[in-house]
Amino acid sequence: MKGGKSVPSWVELLLSTQFFTTCSSHLISARNECNFFCIDCQTPQASFCYYCRLSHHSSHHVIQIRRSSYHDVVKVSELEDILDISDVQTYVINSSRVVYLTERPQLRSCGVSKCKVIIITNL
Repeated sequence: MKGGKSVPSWVELLLSTQFFTTCSSHLISARNECNFFCIDCQTPQASFCYYCRLSHHSSHHVIQIRRSSYHDVVKVSELEDILDISDVQTYVINSSRVVYLTERPQLRSCGVSKCKVIIITNL
């Protein structure tokens, strides 16, 4: 709820849902990746593919999940009208502002390289 303090029930389901699996109803179809989520249905099988969206969720509020470096993200434009994300860190990926569904992975630290500095002085 935008502006409210409570978190809508669908958010927990969204965060616990596994995306980018193959749709069991459309195994041989080209766009059978389950990368959509319906906030109206809130069913246990929460993710669904492009074809399921057309046939079962055409009039529902659906969020598309995208991938960025193997991590699930959602465009801010899809969330800002239904959820207050003003305190959530956003990132720009391919010119779109997004939020990560899980904690953003941190770059691996290469560690401090150990260098020996040799000072040569003339006496």
